[in-house]
This record gives sequence, structure tokens and C-alpha cells, in this order.
Amino acid sequence: MEDNRLKRFGAYIKLLRESEGLSQDELAKKSGFAGRAAISAIEKGKNNISIERLPDLAFALHTTPGKLMDVLVEGEIKEESITDGLTAESIAKLKSYAEYLKSTQGDEK
Repeated sequence: MEDNRLKRFGAYIKLLRESEGLSQDELAKKSGFAGRAAISAIEKGKNNISIERLPDLAFALHTTPGKLMDVLVEGEIKEESITDGLTAESIAKLKSYAEYLKSTQGDEK
């Protein structure tokens, strides 16, 4: 899988984790991962997770496996599917993430 997609996926996981107010340790415990290091590696785009683990991560982040797959496979977030029910602060973080995505587009050319 493309390195940029893993980085974008990791950045999205971090955004969701922070929006939920969870530490890496807390997310690891909620999702059944070994610990903070496993979550850190995912967030940095250094570790791809198996399809079997995707639901655990999704449910711990109060999202669906399908939404995570959109980011993992398509490399993009469908705005209408993730802004529903978010606070203004979370939407601001999403906008920041969108700016990050724009800055990485030059790397894919």
C-alpha cells in the first residue's frame, strides 16, 4: 500500500483519537492493541493494521469500519460522512487535517 495513504490514515486515526480525548494508551486498551507503541506506529503511517483489527479500532473511535476503509483505501475522507455530530472544535481539527492533505498532494505527482 502507498506510504502516503498510510500516513493519511494514521493522521486521521490521530485526529479521531484526539477528538475523543483519548491518549494513545487509552485507545490501545479500548481497541485491544498491545499498547501505546502500536497506536503510535499506526498514527505515524509506519504500521498497517489487518482487516480483522479495523472494527476494533473503529468502534473504539466511535466510527465505522467503512469510514476508516474510505480513508485507508481511497486515501480521502468524505466530509459529509464524518462531520455529522461533531463539535465545532472537532470540525476545526478536520479543516487542519484537510490542509495537511493539500500539502501532501505534491508528493504524489
